[in-house]
Amino acid sequence: MTDKKRNIKLAIVGVVVLAVLVAVGFGARKGTVQLSSSDKKDLIEIRVPTYKTCASTAWVVADKKGFLEKEGLKLVYTGELIATQILPSVLNGNNDIGTAQPNMLAIAKAGGAAVTAVARQQIEPPANVDPVFRHMRFYANPASGIKSIADLKNYKPGQQIKTDGTTNSCNQFLFNTLLDKAGVPRDRFEWVTFTNDIAVIQSTSQGILDVAQVHPPYYKSAEDAGLVLIADSTDTGLGESAGSSLYYFKDDFIKNNPETVKKFVRAIVAAQKWSDENPQEAVKLTADWINVPVTGVHYFATTSEIKESDLTPWIKDLENSGGLTPGQLKPSDLITREFENVAVQ
Repeated sequence: MTDKKRNIKLAIVGVVVLAVLVAVGFGARKGTVQLSSSDKKDLIEIRVPTYKTCASTAWVVADKKGFLEKEGLKLVYTGELIATQILPSVLNGNNDIGTAQPNMLAIAKAGGAAVTAVARQQIEPPANVDPVFRHMRFYANPASGIKSIADLKNYKPGQQIKTDGTTNSCNQFLFNTLLDKAGVPRDRFEWVTFTNDIAVIQSTSQGILDVAQVHPPYYKSAEDAGLVLIADSTDTGLGESAGSSLYYFKDDFIKNNPETVKKFVRAIVAAQKWSDENPQEAVKLTADWINVPVTGVHYFATTSEIKESDLTPWIKDLENSGGLTPGQLKPSDLITREFENVAVQ
């Protein structure tokens, strides 16, 4: 086994170890929580991180437009977390639910995390939908001369090219897919972690990063900064899988609260359907929530069906990179189909 693959294997175990360690910190405090927009006292509370990112829209719509309240549910926002803190917060019970891309969830499951996906969140939109709703865009500083992914092949020869993202994220999977298509070696890149896309855009404008990987609703911020669009997630050729993300609960929560999970799935999918059908109002609600100018948001699944075909490319990429051994996990291992048949109006 190579050192690189050995390190990746250790990282899988590290997910659960990190979850335990961070759980100690989170478990010692519940913090100040903020209720959703409903003030009704008889609603079932669901604890959720205070998403102020590209993941905000479905939550805000479900809350502000009354889809959750209709199902007898109320969100309790527990505060903002960085991506790596969300899984530990669900495992220790500080939050009831989280969202993740298939590769991140697969690594968690392989490491022993007792969580399971119950519904889809985002998908890549069809080609006939406005491109501002695509899952990701990739930008460069105009001074770099980079105008396409293929231009990276001869950019800064002998040097590492800097971009943003974390291991086993959508950033890494989608960007590496584009690099492979263009024949650009993956090992040319140095990955830098940022807390939000605004910091990524600023760092690219200042020449600290070479390529900015940006999600909606921050495309307008990238354009206002004068960055050059060099590719987007649809260019991967992965279809709707390119935007895939999932809602997950801890297994014990699903076992003990199946009706609550069913109500949540029905409410959140209805909210997602509404968001896709009312994009301008969804944009406005998101902009008001995150206090950043917004021109587009994510595109969402509109049924409760979970498609294993959407998960397969993410798992296959982990196998190819050494994150998983071939056959170690199947798409069906990440999900439950218990809530797929809920009626969404």
